[in-house]
Parts: sequence; C-alpha cells; structure tokens
Amino acid sequence: MAAPSPGHPVTVTIGTVWKVRLEPPPPEPPRMSVGGLISWIVLNVARVIFGVVYLKECPQQPNIPNFLLGLVLVAMLMVSFMTFPCESQAAARPREHPSGCKDCVKCLLGLSVFIWILLGDVWVFSVYQPNYDPTAADGLYCNKTLYTFAFWNAVFETFVMGVLLAKFFKGLLCFVTLSPAPQDADFYRNV
Repeated sequence: MAAPSPGHPVTVTIGTVWKVRLEPPPPEPPRMSVGGLISWIVLNVARVIFGVVYLKECPQQPNIPNFLLGLVLVAMLMVSFMTFPCESQAAARPREHPSGCKDCVKCLLGLSVFIWILLGDVWVFSVYQPNYDPTAADGLYCNKTLYTFAFWNAVFETFVMGVLLAKFFKGLLCFVTLSPAPQDADFYRNV
C-alpha cells in the first residue's frame, strides 16, 4: 500500500461499514513569532528615532540618516503589501493560476530593498571611521551614536541579504541538478 500524496483527501475505512474522509487543513502562511515581531518593531522605531533626531548631524555623509529612514519605509511598504485583501482570496483560487500583479510587485519590492541596502552600504562604509568632532575646522563630521547605529544596521542587513541570496542560489542549484532532462531532447543538435 502506497502512502497518500500530500494535499489530497484520504478515505479511511474503519471495519467494514464506516468510511471517513479526511480533508487536509488549508495551508497557512508563515507567521512571525511574538519575540521576532517585538524585535522588528523595536528596531524600526529605533531607526526612525535615530534618523529623525540626527538628521542634520552627519555633514560628512548626509545620506546616512536617510538610509535608516529608508529602511523603515521599505519595511512599512512590505507590511502593507503583505496584508492586501487579495491575500485572503488566494486560498480560493488554485495555485496553478496565481496573480501576476502581486508577484511582480513582490519582485520589484525585493529589488528595491536589495538596491537600497547596497546604497546604504556605500554611504556608511565610504566614510568608515569618520571625524566625530563637531568642532572640526572643515565642518565635516558625523555623530558617533548615529554612525555606530547605522554601521551595525548596514552590517546586519548585508548579512541577512547574503544569507537570503545563498538560500536562493542553493535552491536554484537543487532545481537545476534535480530536474529531469527531457527524454526526446538531442543535446548535440542544440549546441
């Protein structure tokens, strides 16, 4: 007897009379833990506070507070996008015909996050160990608290982005190596 395929209903016969049809539960979207959600909220509130309070406190690289505020803006866009009302209708529509608009917006949002993190890395790391003295003769300085916070945010976001890219390429490699080759394809004709 073969194991039932996942996602399909199973009929179980109890004795000779009773037949019970077991339906699989509908798939649920992954949810963030309470601790993860609280950490995410605290990090974004801290980014807003540091970005607004120290907005003019880094003439050496004035885009560093903008980088922190941009990270919060992207996070808010992602939250609002993930809670679109069409999310509840996704379970009713078969997965074979997904909405292309939502996938396109996800792709564009992911690309904008990638570019924003790279820009932030350039802005933060280009002035590594800036002048922290606001009484400098040339007037170019950066607040130490702001720069340190932005530096570790850039390191954290770059690390997370690297892990996600590594997972993506691992999945792509598994897909390419494990997908079966077509039987009727002639390799030498396509070379």
